[in-house]
Amino acid sequence: MNPLLRVFVLNCLVCSISSAADVQLSPNGPIRTPQAARDAARAAAKPARVIVGDGEYALTEPLVLGAEDSQVTWLAAPGAKPVFNAGQAITGWTRGEGGVWKAKVPEAKAGKWDFEQLWVNDRRATRARTPNKGFFNIAGAAGPKVFPGVEETKYRAFTIAPEHFEILEAIPASQRDGALMTVMHAWAVGQCRIEALDDATQSVLIKGKSAYRFVEIEPDQRYWVENFAAALDAPGEWFLDKQQGELLYRPLPGEDMTKAAVVAPVANQFVVMKNAREIRFQGLKFLHGNYLYPAEGLHDRQASTQIDGCVDIENGTGVHFENCEIGHAGRYGVYFRNGCSDCSLRHCHLHDLGGGGVRIGETQRPSEERLNHHIVVDDCIIQHAGRLHPSACGVTLTHAQHCEITHCDIGDLFYTGVSTGWNWGYGESLSRDNTVENNHIHHLGWAYLSDMGGFYNLGNAPGTAVRGNHVHHIASHRYGGWGLYTDEGSTDVLMENNLVHDTSNSGFHQHYGFHNHVRNNIFAFGQSSQVQRSRNESHLSFIFEHNIVVWDPASPLFDGGEANWKLNETADKGDPRDPAIFRSNLYWPTDGKTPQFLTKAHYTWDEWRKMGRDAGSLFADPKFEDLAKRDFRLKQDSPASKIGFKPWDLNVAGVRRDGPEGATWRQLAAQGHEYPTWDAEAQPWPAPDFKIELQTFESIPPGVIGLHNATYNKENKGESIGVSEEAASPIPVGKGTAASKRSLKIQDAPNLSQTFCPILDVPTNWDAGTMKASFDAMAQPGADWFFEMRTSGGGEYGAGPMVSWKNGVLSAGLGDKTKLAEIPPGEWIRVAVTATTGKGSFDVTVTRQNGAKKDFKKIPCKPEWNQAHYLLWSALGTTQTAFFLDNVSLTREAK
Repeated sequence: MNPLLRVFVLNCLVCSISSAADVQLSPNGPIRTPQAARDAARAAAKPARVIVGDGEYALTEPLVLGAEDSQVTWLAAPGAKPVFNAGQAITGWTRGEGGVWKAKVPEAKAGKWDFEQLWVNDRRATRARTPNKGFFNIAGAAGPKVFPGVEETKYRAFTIAPEHFEILEAIPASQRDGALMTVMHAWAVGQCRIEALDDATQSVLIKGKSAYRFVEIEPDQRYWVENFAAALDAPGEWFLDKQQGELLYRPLPGEDMTKAAVVAPVANQFVVMKNAREIRFQGLKFLHGNYLYPAEGLHDRQASTQIDGCVDIENGTGVHFENCEIGHAGRYGVYFRNGCSDCSLRHCHLHDLGGGGVRIGETQRPSEERLNHHIVVDDCIIQHAGRLHPSACGVTLTHAQHCEITHCDIGDLFYTGVSTGWNWGYGESLSRDNTVENNHIHHLGWAYLSDMGGFYNLGNAPGTAVRGNHVHHIASHRYGGWGLYTDEGSTDVLMENNLVHDTSNSGFHQHYGFHNHVRNNIFAFGQSSQVQRSRNESHLSFIFEHNIVVWDPASPLFDGGEANWKLNETADKGDPRDPAIFRSNLYWPTDGKTPQFLTKAHYTWDEWRKMGRDAGSLFADPKFEDLAKRDFRLKQDSPASKIGFKPWDLNVAGVRRDGPEGATWRQLAAQGHEYPTWDAEAQPWPAPDFKIELQTFESIPPGVIGLHNATYNKENKGESIGVSEEAASPIPVGKGTAASKRSLKIQDAPNLSQTFCPILDVPTNWDAGTMKASFDAMAQPGADWFFEMRTSGGGEYGAGPMVSWKNGVLSAGLGDKTKLAEIPPGEWIRVAVTATTGKGSFDVTVTRQNGAKKDFKKIPCKPEWNQAHYLLWSALGTTQTAFFLDNVSLTREAK
């Protein structure tokens, strides 16, 4: 420290602090900033205190603490509620055109201030976006040669609908670099910047590279676009015009911008700490932290683990936060990086966060001496998070041991509540002996993402205990809204005394794992099922005992087919015959009837019992106090005691009643419990009904399939499916249509695994209605093929309308029973199929290359056919030959 500064600090200490070890921080000085207080505490005898007076303290940069700042307690003065504010007020609002208000931000024009969050009257405002609610859908994959110099487009490009492409194309060049496309990848998101657009194919090329292939994990992949002026069209939205140096805002009804409190963030983080020991923060509030998406985009893989913390701690020992508030920020609230131990976060309020609540451990596997251990998150409220990074978790533990997440209220996120472990599969894991106990975990997912849990574990986790938690209202988009979720390789996890209910999928799900124990829990009202097991392995997967399971009879008890639950009949020495032990459970469908099958189509109760399962189990009414009101207390005459169930106090879960300000604290947590729009809002955003109005392939690059979501089983033996310029249909599709030059080539090859390969699959997910399929086809000699509409069940009974060409004969119906025409190789024909589910027949119209047309009515099909979940073209040739498709139209008129 500069000698003159040291003299000044010491003089200040003499004049203004109560003891040699106390530093007084006050807006009225003489020590007025957190940085000055830090420097003063460095000069004080240890242990020292920084006593923070009432008022607001500006953080234009994070408070950086190191080893020299050890043994210091930062605490609010008695009765004070100090705020460390990393934001700056924006004033001087004037009314513009069309109801939009403006405020000058000259620092933005000068490149000295950028922000991507805004708070108006303490509410996070929405950055201008389209659509204003919900999502658009990606149309398909982009071709490999659409963008010059970009060979691999699976991770970099996709096509979108023409009307949405026009929106992107209209964004001015000055705004396009700042525009952000958030694309959903099931359990993660890609937040993409636009590099280029291709008019001919309506394709988008992103900067950087996505973590996952586009249009692969999630059919009808969803996205929205934000941060361009034309999207500023709804109340509550804002846009920062950096070129003009203006902030634009469209007020909510009743908002008076001349009186509004508007704050934008300045500092990226509040506190950055490294190599510090024995530091405490008590009674402090940290607000308005900045976050800027990278210029190359941000591509998450899981749990938003690229995002650091507003409070960032590395190699910290004995670091404690008590009765603090962290909110209105763009990152995780608190991040304990590797090397932290004996730390805690107690009785803290974390809210309105761009990331999640707390991160413990980095993703990179640490050395043993830098492994995080003995970190406690207790009695905390963690709500309303994931606002910039939807896959963030309430609490994430990667590589950590002997940590405790207890008595927290975790709610209103778009992904998992508490996530433990960071090891895929059965390999050695550093995650063990962690406790997740007595937490209230609720209202997660909101149908934005898939593959999540109230509690989630990944990998080997010996000694991990999950008990006493209340988990409810978990809603996924497409799949995976589970209550307790043991994912890949989860091992030795104990789950007991948990109340889990109202989940979009099962209350308990194990992907695959070893010797997990699920006992004395209540599982109720899983929408798709109650218990799910995704992989049937030869070893003992889990023990499920002394549980109460309640469900509506519209859902099955168990998820999956027969293979998911069969016995291990060929067990090797040492492997159990039954890899999933069920015993002493109480089951109750709310209609009071034992279901015909325990899964959707397999295992009667008697068959299940003959397999040696559920000895001592009952089908009986548990006699809860009030199921409709979700009061799961048991009445005294409940039969639950007969299966060894032991009740526990269901009110213990959540923030502590006996803690500081217990009643007030629980009231604050309860403000985040009521979501009156949940039933309507927490529903999967409806995908547009699948349709292909007309695909001529003229704008599709060679080598690309060109049909939305279409795939084929590639074996790399000379077979292929892609657009080609070798042939094109001469049959006109309308007056004035230009001559066709391209078609889709289905190239067959010898020595494929099956003679019906390759198969071109087009998933439609049509449930019922009138299906119409029209396509032009031409085959080379030996290139036999068939077209079929199928249900998801497959097999003969899943087969619907079928048309085939074999040895020059065009036929229809299963078994080629109806001959339509003799068509020689090399001749183009148009086949139009019209089929209505439940009718037991379909119609076909055949148009020849010379214009001759013939109708065939009421061709029989299986009466069991009631869906068209996918359409397919199968190549039946066994030589190096091909057939071609052109002018494809696939539509449905729903019932």
